[in-house]
Amino acid sequence: MFLNCSETFHVTTLPIGYHCLIMAHKPLKNYLACVAIDIGTTGTGYAYSSVDDFRSNSLDVTFNNRWTDEYQGLLALKTPTCLLLDPALKFHAFGYEAEDKYADLAAKELHNDWYYFERFKLQLYKSEITQDLQIEDAIGKKVPALLVVTETIKFVKCHALAGLARQFPQMKEHQVQWVITIPSIWNMAARSFMQSAANKAGIKSANLLIATESDAASVFCLFARSEKGARDLNSQPVGTKYMVVNIGGATTDVTIHKRVSKINIKEVYEPSGLSQGGVAVDEAFVKLMTGILGEATMDRFRVQACNEFVKWMKEFENLKQEVPAIEKKATPAFVISIPSRLNEIYKSLNDKPISDLTKSGKFKYKDKIKVADGKMQFEINMIQDVFKTVTDKISDHLNALFKVSEISSVLMLIFVGGTAESRLVQQTMIQKYQNSKRHVLYPKEPGTVVLKGAVILGHVVNTEDQRLIRHTYGSGIKVPFKEGVHPENLKIESAGGSWCRGVLKPFLMAGTPVKVGMVIQYEIEAVNYEDSVFAVYKTEKRGAEYITDDTCQQVCKVWMNNILPAKSKKPQTYVVKYMFMETELVIELTLKETGSKYHITSDIEFEEIF
Repeated sequence: MFLNCSETFHVTTLPIGYHCLIMAHKPLKNYLACVAIDIGTTGTGYAYSSVDDFRSNSLDVTFNNRWTDEYQGLLALKTPTCLLLDPALKFHAFGYEAEDKYADLAAKELHNDWYYFERFKLQLYKSEITQDLQIEDAIGKKVPALLVVTETIKFVKCHALAGLARQFPQMKEHQVQWVITIPSIWNMAARSFMQSAANKAGIKSANLLIATESDAASVFCLFARSEKGARDLNSQPVGTKYMVVNIGGATTDVTIHKRVSKINIKEVYEPSGLSQGGVAVDEAFVKLMTGILGEATMDRFRVQACNEFVKWMKEFENLKQEVPAIEKKATPAFVISIPSRLNEIYKSLNDKPISDLTKSGKFKYKDKIKVADGKMQFEINMIQDVFKTVTDKISDHLNALFKVSEISSVLMLIFVGGTAESRLVQQTMIQKYQNSKRHVLYPKEPGTVVLKGAVILGHVVNTEDQRLIRHTYGSGIKVPFKEGVHPENLKIESAGGSWCRGVLKPFLMAGTPVKVGMVIQYEIEAVNYEDSVFAVYKTEKRGAEYITDDTCQQVCKVWMNNILPAKSKKPQTYVVKYMFMETELVIELTLKETGSKYHITSDIEFEEIF
């Protein structure tokens, strides 16, 4: 089905130039949901969608949001990649809980017998990954890497299953398709290592798909459609070469893909990467602060106030996302708090608080830094320079790649990953690479693209005889009118209130894969039976809100009391069933009171994807 890949449950290696987007995978029968896990260098998270969610809207993916309420945005979608094992090498905590517990142990000097792993994926990047690889904990004690990754997957798996159980109480574990993402530059041995860890964590091979981050990103971009006329990957013709640049926490991975069909790609050049990402920006900021406050102050702050240091760096991570690349006259300064322990440590070493720092005539940043009210205010160009060391190295790497003949014809660059959320990174890369020849694409919320794409990928490999539906289908409904939100020309007065008529309520989004014979069913209640109208509309425009939109076409419109006469005038309930056939959409309406049925048939357009 996918480029004639051999059928097997295990990850297979394919030669460059014949890369299969979907790793060999036998469809999982009767599965009900797909869960994708992304173990990043700095953050770990998961996302999921049910089969029904996917069928109605392939982009309807749910993220876990229960890690913490303290940090907003992307940080809230992931928990720190930190694992704490007790002295017997048994699991104790992961994420924020592991950070807090280890900081407490360290403060009491009780941490030496425990095993704490932070950003351990960096050690996997720098090592030849084998089943017996050993990695070091925070103080240098060695532990099998397989144990660390297994316990991580096991924790996320249990967390995800608990969330699924709340939403889908009847779902069983064997009905879940799991997708675990890995860096594109990892070799076959690394992929086998990850599969072994997943198996030891309780995920069976039949339920497991190992997918590269770049493949997941490509899948998302192939399914995500922009407004009509906008340039996106989905609109590019077969044969288009494009570059996926995944700027993550610790690394930047670059993969070159070529679109060979609607949803099949092949890799046209060996993946590459460099150790530059969000962590490098954080380290550059700490280096700047070390130059300002002194090495002794910063070293003591890291060790003696570990918990405050971690929270301070998280504050920086949040703030840095909004730093602009283009400086305008109205550009505000960059302001960050000064932790109380940092001020205490500086004062103990220098006999004065940090607030007195800028009063000295010898302070070299006197005109660029201000300290007041427990905050430090930087001229924005100082923080831009912190980023520049990283963005320059990424650009140098990309420029070198563009000199390669196989890559010189790349027409699109797609930037994804957590660090690609940064305004400065986005503006910098657009300035450098957007021109008449090449287009820079930033998907909405680039930090979530890999996980969303991995969820979609997990559904795609389990769906046979698929076709993408060309239009969004929906019905016209009325909703309570909201001043300033709804158009005045759609306002009506009815049933003692103001309503907005003609709101498009989609039941199937354009680009959703469907199988011949697929059925969507739901019930509707007609309060005023004699005036009830059933109508279906279709549109190619993503985001169309009203049936009055120029792109909306009426598929059918019937008066319910004419086609399905009821025995009484009381409110009636109807069962609506949409059945997708080879070339037709069959709509079946059933009046529950009498069981009588009415059928409507309409032509339907698909886009073949294989």
